[in-house]
Amino acid sequence: MLDNYGWKGTIGELFIMGEERLVYILESFLVDHGFPVNKGHRDSWVDTYQFLYNALSPCIEDLKDLYIIFEYMLPLEKGRRPDVLLMLEGRIIILEFKGKNEVLLEDIEQTIGYREDLTKFHHITYEKNINIDGYLVVTGLSNIQNGVRGIRVLSQDNFLHLLQLGHSFLNEEDVLEWLASPYVPLPTVINATLDLFQYGELPHIKNIEDGAISKTVTYIKKNIYQNDIEGKKNIIFISGVPGAGKTLVALKTLYDFNSYQYRDFKNPLGAIYLSGNGPLVNVLQEQLQSTQFNGSVGKSFIKGVYAFKQEYLNNQKYPPFHCVFFDEAQRAWDQNKMGGQLSEPEGLLHVGEKIYQKHGSVTIVCFIGDGQTIHIGEEQGMSLWENALNNYSGWRVYIPQNYKNSFQNVHHRTVNELFLDTSIRSNFIDTSNWIEAILDLNLTKAKSELGKVQEKGYILRVSRTYEASKRFIESKKSEYQEIMYGLLVSSKAEQAQVSMFTENPSFSSYMKDTEAGKWFLRESREWKIGATEFVCQGLELDFPLVCFGGDYSVQRGQWIIEPKVYRKHSHKFKDFEVIMQNIYRILLSRARRGMVLYIPSDPSFDDTYKFFIQMGADEIN
Repeated sequence: MLDNYGWKGTIGELFIMGEERLVYILESFLVDHGFPVNKGHRDSWVDTYQFLYNALSPCIEDLKDLYIIFEYMLPLEKGRRPDVLLMLEGRIIILEFKGKNEVLLEDIEQTIGYREDLTKFHHITYEKNINIDGYLVVTGLSNIQNGVRGIRVLSQDNFLHLLQLGHSFLNEEDVLEWLASPYVPLPTVINATLDLFQYGELPHIKNIEDGAISKTVTYIKKNIYQNDIEGKKNIIFISGVPGAGKTLVALKTLYDFNSYQYRDFKNPLGAIYLSGNGPLVNVLQEQLQSTQFNGSVGKSFIKGVYAFKQEYLNNQKYPPFHCVFFDEAQRAWDQNKMGGQLSEPEGLLHVGEKIYQKHGSVTIVCFIGDGQTIHIGEEQGMSLWENALNNYSGWRVYIPQNYKNSFQNVHHRTVNELFLDTSIRSNFIDTSNWIEAILDLNLTKAKSELGKVQEKGYILRVSRTYEASKRFIESKKSEYQEIMYGLLVSSKAEQAQVSMFTENPSFSSYMKDTEAGKWFLRESREWKIGATEFVCQGLELDFPLVCFGGDYSVQRGQWIIEPKVYRKHSHKFKDFEVIMQNIYRILLSRARRGMVLYIPSDPSFDDTYKFFIQMGADEIN
């Protein structure tokens, strides 16, 4: 018997059973699952029962066979559960009950969250194209309310009229099948990596299995396997929208190829993952430090670019692997930053030539993140790769359609599967258009795009009080247990000023690459230290708190770099304004579920605050 719901039955059976028996069953269900039950729970169940009885009993003959489920517990969600589900043919209705006399934004957001998560992560719902409708039922309302963010608000006056229940209901067999269906919420890239190396699979989410990620992984694997037969030098470039899962593609292909090499050829290291993002490498290595794979510790397959260069450049040492996955290839160093005769792309191709000489074939797979250059010596971006390929002949080049202009002087083949077009970071909500509108200071577009992502469940708050910002995020622990959160701040913000804004005399945002793992996995929730764009790039938090630290703000209708910051840093870069945009693009795109923007109450931030309020951001009271 399934134990992921409090009670299941028809409307007819519910009203025969009565409210007293229902309350007893639901209380026993929660207690058996380790959740405390108080008077508030019991009063809520009674209120829900009485509302349903008053609304549905007059038409009981038409609705007696309609199945209803109380307290369906979302698997793997640590106790999250919508109040009531109505099981119709091709349509499931979520009813979230609130015993109040007003509509609160957090109740709307909770209802959207249930609707979106069931739609995206519930296997049978996706497989059978079942429509999930979410409604907020406010039992104390005496007048009809307009919908909010796509969620209809129900009261006794409009309940049956808006629901339009009809006469086609699921039978018990189909209801049980739905209840038994796998439900797999999207994990963080950190947890997905651990699952991958432990179980060999990405999360079983149909949007991933049937979408761009699966197609891209399949194409890369076919390309590598075919190249093993043909004995050529291949280089593949992959891009995508922000948060599309490029790192997951790299790690999944790495895992599959190494598994194949070990199984068929007893080669424990056929491929290696590289990244110039030191904090990302440290987080992944820390997560995999006790995981065994192909007879080795999982973290041995993850390397920083610096260690790789030290190992194989400027010597006669030949790598044991013949496939390299290079993440964030747009961040490759130029010749000056390398301090030698080669740029970083040239160095990687040089090592690729050595691999080819030893193994008879080589494949380099490069993953590109647009608009994320933040380091000195990285501003030339993809032009370095074109120049490098002109200096090393014989490479077959495969690129996504959107990079044709970057490789005009190199013979190449464009491949549709090399562009990831769906963002998965914010629960498949693509926030990139909204973030670009913010950076362009396009209020009309920012307002429109924010409305779209809010209707899909993205939560945004602004506050001019640091403590209120923290409290709001910490309050989410009651709904989303084990959530990851922490403070993000620009590296260009003056430490003393941020320390004053956060009322923390010992505040620091300086973090070594080797400290990033423990910050993301443990320390971020303590609020003692903030992470800059260097630390959080390529990683994510459920609810980041992004602090505007004084280095970049809206003034007189444009983004302004604080003059002192400009004098201190602009000479280090070719275009410091682009760098500042990239910094805030990274900070604003780390959220999985939502984000709080802390805009200090200093008058210099008034225009920044006004900009976000005008676009529709909700303020924390």
